Amino acid sequence: MRKYTFLIVCVCITLNGIAQSDAEKLNLLILKNNYNEALVLSEKLIEESPDNSQYYYQQAMVYKLMYKYPQAIVSIQQALELDSENIEYLAEYGTLLSKKGNDKDAVPIFEKVLKSDSSHIYSGIWLSNYYLKTKKFKQASNILYHLYSIDSINGYFARNIGVCSIKLKDKKAALKWLTKAIQLDSTDIKAYEYIARVYTAIEQFDLAIENLSKAIEIDPINKDLYMQAAEVYVMRNHNYRAIPLYLQAYKLDSEDAFVVRNIGECYYKIKKYEKSKAYLELACKLDMMDAKIFQYLGDIQENFNQQDSAIFYYEMALNLLKPDNISIFSLKSDIARNYYKQNNYHKAIEVYNEALELDLTGDYWISYKKNKLIIDIASIYQDKLGDKKKAIEYYQMVMEPEIIINKDYYSFAQQQITKLKEELFFEGDL
Repeated sequence: MRKYTFLIVCVCITLNGIAQSDAEKLNLLILKNNYNEALVLSEKLIEESPDNSQYYYQQAMVYKLMYKYPQAIVSIQQALELDSENIEYLAEYGTLLSKKGNDKDAVPIFEKVLKSDSSHIYSGIWLSNYYLKTKKFKQASNILYHLYSIDSINGYFARNIGVCSIKLKDKKAALKWLTKAIQLDSTDIKAYEYIARVYTAIEQFDLAIENLSKAIEIDPINKDLYMQAAEVYVMRNHNYRAIPLYLQAYKLDSEDAFVVRNIGECYYKIKKYEKSKAYLELACKLDMMDAKIFQYLGDIQENFNQQDSAIFYYEMALNLLKPDNISIFSLKSDIARNYYKQNNYHKAIEVYNEALELDLTGDYWISYKKNKLIIDIASIYQDKLGDKKKAIEYYQMVMEPEIIINKDYYSFAQQQITKLKEELFFEGDL
């Protein structure tokens, strides 16, 4: 009897060994990237054991690795028909839907997984990232708090809670969580970037620079970090400190027109016009479609008293602008000013009037900007063309003050109207 029992046990072990070796062989083929062979074997195993959900799951993995997502979805659905509550199958189904671009369909799948197994980290991460992407920051934050409660030494969760806090405009919480993220992982570049952004927003610029400097120490070939630090200095109007950082970014990527342009701008702001011109001309070669480059080149030529060149660059900038009346207004004012400097008064008036016709709705300084131009036109008629009546006509267009700084223009215009009318009266021309 013992002899027969031993034989039965051996047979069972052997049969189980064959089944295990088939599944393991399939996994081995997948690991070795032998996907075609793995697919053939999975089909064979499914044909032999159509009620084995594991084989459908493995087949789905093969199809996924071959980027055949529709076929993978069919396979995983078949696995779920056999084992509908299997968490790993559900999670993989959600992943495949996401891979196929059906994020909305994947959401309830991952929510079901997380509800069934609150410790399923992957589903929590996927959902929190989805909610971040779709700007549902409160939902993302709730999931991240839960994930952090499971794994409180994971800096990734702390950092993303900080990101949610930024989006929810809770700067205090953002600083708390981003600080915690850095404590958990002192090499987390993104955490340093985000905390620097918060410090910049609350105008603690030194702390912003301090954190960006730490990030640069960790990743000294990260161009974006140098640019972010430079931008903090630009915000403080410390352009001379921004220049070395932009130059470092330029060393890392000499083809980035934005970096080169920013170097030119900073040199312009500290009145190093020759250096500014050199970098702006280089930026122009890299990006001929950047209106701001031409605008600064126009400003430089105007400083050099080269009005023809200034007008040329301003007009180039004007041609590149998208429909943005506020920027167009500014450039037309620059062009008109240079025509004035050339004593081409009629052309200056023509361009000034083109600027005045623009709709500046939404600009708080609309009356201030337009009043300034109206007075410039009136002054040309009064002082350069000797047309007092036309000057009065324009002075009368100056609007009553809407903001305190505008009152000087209005009162000046009223004084000039009175003065010119008196002069015309005594000249017998009124």
